[in-house]
Amino acid sequence: MKTHEGRRTPAVDVLEGTDALTVIVDLPGCAKEDVDLTVADGKLTLEAHPRKPDMPASAVLQRREATGAAFGRTLVLDQELDAVRATAKLDRGVLTLWIPKRTVKQEEKKIRID
Repeated sequence: MKTHEGRRTPAVDVLEGTDALTVIVDLPGCAKEDVDLTVADGKLTLEAHPRKPDMPASAVLQRREATGAAFGRTLVLDQELDAVRATAKLDRGVLTLWIPKRTVKQEEKKIRID
């Protein structure tokens, strides 16, 4: 898994349907309280901070492979997407985000020159 500025880059699948874009993100160890999604300037930014599991005080660490480092990823959104109506669900460390397409397309407009 790649890292960027101390953050891990999560694996992402992007599926385009006729009426929405579905983004599936692997976030192992994360609960919904650990994830922050923001849309600004046509970009979707994900920040996630997984919690480290509680260990008994008497436990002695033998090996550490799961770093518990934060996840971070930014995706550029197509202008035809309506991020205001986006919804998200996190289930067993998999985030599924649905971003509907805009239903009203802007028509071409001729601009008159005075």
